[in-house]
Amino acid sequence: MASQSSEQLVHDRINLNRLVRRLEKAIADEDWNEDSQLPPRATWIKTRTTLQKLKHARKLLHNVEIHEHDPFAAQRYEDLRHTLDRLETVVLEVDKRAAPQPKRPAPILPTLPIPFPPKSAQPDPLRPQRSEEATEAELASPAETTHIAAQDLLLSATDTEPALRIAPINPGATLLPPNRPSSPGTSKLAGTPAFLQNSAALQEELSAQLAQMATQLKRNAVHFAGTLEKDKALLIETQDKLERNHDVMKAERLRVRDHRSKSWGTTWIVMLSIIVAAVGFVLTFMVIRIT
Repeated sequence: MASQSSEQLVHDRINLNRLVRRLEKAIADEDWNEDSQLPPRATWIKTRTTLQKLKHARKLLHNVEIHEHDPFAAQRYEDLRHTLDRLETVVLEVDKRAAPQPKRPAPILPTLPIPFPPKSAQPDPLRPQRSEEATEAELASPAETTHIAAQDLLLSATDTEPALRIAPINPGATLLPPNRPSSPGTSKLAGTPAFLQNSAALQEELSAQLAQMATQLKRNAVHFAGTLEKDKALLIETQDKLERNHDVMKAERLRVRDHRSKSWGTTWIVMLSIIVAAVGFVLTFMVIRIT
């Protein structure tokens, strides 16, 4: 790891010097004047590329300075930093001059057609209008409505006489259609407001959707329960295998430990035998040499 970092540091030093010299030569040879033959966009692309190279050079300089331990190299790196600052100043001036001006897009509002005023809703002449009295009667409390109905049912004799004198109305002489016998369901729907009918239909639709969702959830629960049962059996089998492997590994560990102790004992015996034989040989050689 240390060798790799040292090699990378050497590469960064070499690349830094080469890159700075190359940038100096490229910026000095380039024609950055306004009357150059290159279009402004091509000049701007070149300046952006050069700025990226300057940024990379600053990164290399920072990496080299961090790992540098030579005190005499600080002045050299300071000169490189001044050179990069000078080159960046030149390129930034050219980049600011050659940068494309942002253009505002064409407005969309003038192209949109003028909206027409909405038509006022005309009242339907065939729809019967409710009177204020009927509205007030609907808004009255149930107790008041029951009390008024009871008073209307208890008519006096003077009230019934004019009612009996009224002649029956001929249906053919009026513009209204003759009354048809309506079923209880038709009369109930006719007496129910439209928003109540819509609410009832919406509630029925929601109830059907909820029932369908409940059925699907029940099926999912059954499917998940079966999957969990299968996974449980697989987990139990895996647990048994792991326990057996643990027992085998434990026995092997004990065997390896015993073998290690025996092997170390044998090794020491062999080494001691060699040492004793060597000492005996040296002593024998010295005795023979002396005598």
